[in-house]
Amino acid sequence: MVDEKLNLWYCDTFVSQPWQFFFLLLPLAGAFLYGREKKKLGWILIGTWVVIQVTFSALTNFVFNCNLE
Repeated sequence: MVDEKLNLWYCDTFVSQPWQFFFLLLPLAGAFLYGREKKKLGWILIGTWVVIQVTFSALTNFVFNCNLE
C-alpha cells in the first residue's frame, strides 16, 4: 500500500479541500466557448477536465484510503 504520510498528505491536500470544485469551471468555460463558436478550445477545456477528474477519482478510490470519519 501507500506510505501513511503520503496517504495523509493526499487526503488533506486534495480530498478534504474545496479546491476541487474550482475544476468545475473548466467544463463550464468549455461549454461557454463552444457556444461562442470556439469549439476547439471548448473541447480542449472539457477534455482537460475529464482527464483531471478521472485521474483524481481513480487515485482516491483505488490508491489512497481517505476515511474522513
